[in-house]
Amino acid sequence: MARVGAPELSPDATRVVVSVTEPSYDEAKQTSDLWLVPVDGSAPPRRLTATRGSESAPAWSPDGRRIAFVARREGDEAAQIYVLDLAGGGEAQRLTSLTLGARAPKWSPDGTHLLFVSDVYPGATTEDENAKAAADRKARKWNARVYDGFPIRNWDRWNDERRPSLFVQKADGSEPARDLLAPTKLRAEPGFGGQGGSGSESITAIWSPDGTGIVFVATVNRHQAAHAEVVHSLYALPLAGGEPTRLTDGVASYGAPAFSPDGRTLLAHMEPATEFVYNASRLVTWSWPAMSGQKTLTTGFDRAVGRFEVAPDNATVYFLAEDAGHEKLYRVPLAGGTVREVGSLDAGCLTNLQVGGTAAAPVVVANYDSAVSPPEVVRLEAGGTPVPLTRFNAERAAAIDWQPVESFTFTSRRGRPVQSFIVRPAGFDPSKKYPLFVLIHGGPHSQWRDQFV
Repeated sequence: MARVGAPELSPDATRVVVSVTEPSYDEAKQTSDLWLVPVDGSAPPRRLTATRGSESAPAWSPDGRRIAFVARREGDEAAQIYVLDLAGGGEAQRLTSLTLGARAPKWSPDGTHLLFVSDVYPGATTEDENAKAAADRKARKWNARVYDGFPIRNWDRWNDERRPSLFVQKADGSEPARDLLAPTKLRAEPGFGGQGGSGSESITAIWSPDGTGIVFVATVNRHQAAHAEVVHSLYALPLAGGEPTRLTDGVASYGAPAFSPDGRTLLAHMEPATEFVYNASRLVTWSWPAMSGQKTLTTGFDRAVGRFEVAPDNATVYFLAEDAGHEKLYRVPLAGGTVREVGSLDAGCLTNLQVGGTAAAPVVVANYDSAVSPPEVVRLEAGGTPVPLTRFNAERAAAIDWQPVESFTFTSRRGRPVQSFIVRPAGFDPSKKYPLFVLIHGGPHSQWRDQFV
């Protein structure tokens, strides 16, 4: 199956760019290219790139003329950021040339700079120092690693001494990349780090509305993870440089910062610190730039908030949340109010939400998949109905003998309702009996979902 990535909506909300991976049993033959998809469904997807290297993480320039993306092309030792000029045509041009690569590009509001993440070695504050550290490690004749701090491992991968940092570079490539955190005391903290993932660590960062600074997520106590909760906080840093200012305090963790289109409100995920092992993430807001009047928009909503987007009217927030084995679309007033589901999703899951357009005509796109439908890009109608924009896997999926999963609920001995799924085998005959194989999920904070895996 082709692996359809997250849709990236153009500034005018008429097009989506998406990375599509064509897998192969021979990893060297696997490809990942960018495709352009009209949001109105007026034409089939059009391939933008066709190279041997993988391309991912596309980001539109504010004027919609260029796309920045991450790729490792011929001659690259690590993945770098490239820029494709859709208006002018021609081949994509490499912007970064960092020893340890670059990822997660984000355009400044005026389109003159790109903010991105790269890794650095301990003590390295310049590209030359990073290059020397990398060369020294490559030249040594041994490959042992000594750990004198925590953490040493992230799921199935060993951590190394590299840490993520934030860089900025002019979009025309006229100046080298600048490490914004290199001279700061924050990055020198023994517990400094970003947010961990499945074997990786990165720093979530966004531009301030006026383009003079950035807001990002970081921790200073990752080294205490063996015996304490790791607290992630929001920080602000002027583009001109200086020491980051911590915007959030206490022991609650924050993540996924985003600004409303008018730049007057900062939003983020907040995971409260309580006596419980698991805490559902909430959606919180502050006025910007005062960082006053913190408000929780989902206080009465007993679900963890996932991806969220503020609508162009600056009055509505759309967000995704898991419920009964599905990931559904909800909305809540930005000023506060009742959370309501958009439509009624009773099969599959929505992921990678994007919202754009105008206040009068908002455009909502996402990925949709289910246990019998590989992920595709969809546009969501006003009533929440998914309208397919891509069909990369439709023909292959139609040829498989499978059936949609069936949800059911039973009551536990303690009187609690427990939601479950039945998955029937190929060639299922309802007149016959079959052995039952039970898979029990181990945690309350996430669940088996009606999703393609």
